[in-house]
Amino acid sequence: MSPKVFIIVLNWNGYNDTIECIESLKKITYPNYEIVIVDNGSTDGSEEILRERFPYIALIQTGENLGYAGGNNVGIRYALERKGDYVILLNNDTIVDAEFVTELVKVAELDRSIGMLSSKIYFYDRPDTIWFAGTTFSLRSGWSKQVGYNEKDKGQHDEIKEIDLPCGCALMVSRSLCENIGLLNEEYFCYAEEADWALRAKKVEFRVVYIPKSKVWHKVGASSNGIRSGKYIYYALRNTLRCLRDNAPCRSYLQTYVRIFILTMLYIGSLFTLNINKQAGLRYVYLGLLDYYNNRFGRLLR
Repeated sequence: MSPKVFIIVLNWNGYNDTIECIESLKKITYPNYEIVIVDNGSTDGSEEILRERFPYIALIQTGENLGYAGGNNVGIRYALERKGDYVILLNNDTIVDAEFVTELVKVAELDRSIGMLSSKIYFYDRPDTIWFAGTTFSLRSGWSKQVGYNEKDKGQHDEIKEIDLPCGCALMVSRSLCENIGLLNEEYFCYAEEADWALRAKKVEFRVVYIPKSKVWHKVGASSNGIRSGKYIYYALRNTLRCLRDNAPCRSYLQTYVRIFILTMLYIGSLFTLNINKQAGLRYVYLGLLDYYNNRFGRLLR
């Protein structure tokens, strides 16, 4: 029998996107899977609408917005309790190719040291243009770059390969990985939690792999305004600093302060290349640094 795969779709005030995502999942060819909707305390009537539209799909209500990490952990625990072999975390603002799951499982079953697998991700509104084909990540500075970003797909990123970091938008993890290193760190709330998860995985020699034949189309930023959101700056800066502190600590205070300075300058510089209000953006940079230094994590409440 094929391994059991649970697909976790996290919804927060976005039932229209979730419906489209699940309709695409109903067309996949993989024979042994179960979809689980986790509603993260929506206030737009999502729970009632989704229960009525998909009465045969398990829906878990968290009761409050637990963020990406907390909401997905609810789904992962549900899957592991029901003997799932693999768990896929899939953003609700995506649609998938029919072979999406099959290609991930095919590679995972060949090598049990592979703990995380990421799909090739395209822009939803530009279906032949790549959004994600892997990530390069610097443990010195914390700066990351998505491979293939904004490139027309001409087959240039069609090789299965190990990558620095996965993409939490469409990510499959093995039961073995979860049992060995635990789940997502909920203190991150959102952003950089998959980086922390991957770095923890690599410490115990799990591999993180990109699977180009597993294809997903993503409505970039539909749920959070993406990189054009000031809150993105806050979470990305605060959480990347936390991720580096936990997984790649510096040997001296001087190195630590240099790293913090470089990463902060990079995020301040990004305010001038993105359509973000500069005053608001600088405020979020300040709050991110302040909360990092004061060890305040979780959801931003101000």
